[in-house]
Amino acid sequence: MRSLGPRMEVAVAMTILGVGAAVVAAMHLTWPEPELPAMAYAVSNGEAGVADLKPFEIDDISGAPVELTPGSEGARLVRLSNPNSVDIIVMTLQAVPGQPLDAAHNRVPDCPSGVLTVVPMPEPVSIPPAGSVEVEMVVRISSDVPDACQDSIFPLTYSGRATRG
Repeated sequence: MRSLGPRMEVAVAMTILGVGAAVVAAMHLTWPEPELPAMAYAVSNGEAGVADLKPFEIDDISGAPVELTPGSEGARLVRLSNPNSVDIIVMTLQAVPGQPLDAAHNRVPDCPSGVLTVVPMPEPVSIPPAGSVEVEMVVRISSDVPDACQDSIFPLTYSGRATRG
């Protein structure tokens, strides 16, 4: 395998950290019991001065899925945790809906993911060392939802960016 050289290796590592990781949770257009628990996953960035920080964690703690009818709004409760010994500020948090799934976890091709939107976290939040905060993410369903979307599950991919507090 060919070496990229030290500068390129650092650039690749910074790019990977800058993109961050994500967590997936589910939004439902009905109110079935969730079959899979929401997962926590670490997210970090590649900005200068944060290389020594551990990534913060995102955990969708909403519990049951949210029932959404055409034109309605709901919310997901998300816990952000700081595993560091210093304050951090979570600058951004957003969630992107994935391809909707049916009850058997098969893709629903006639239901576009764009019928669901998630409003990004409105302002940065500070998290104390080894602490956590809970934020609410507003979700909206379009008023013109195709019939194919009925009883669909929308996976959400959360991502964010933090810096030293």
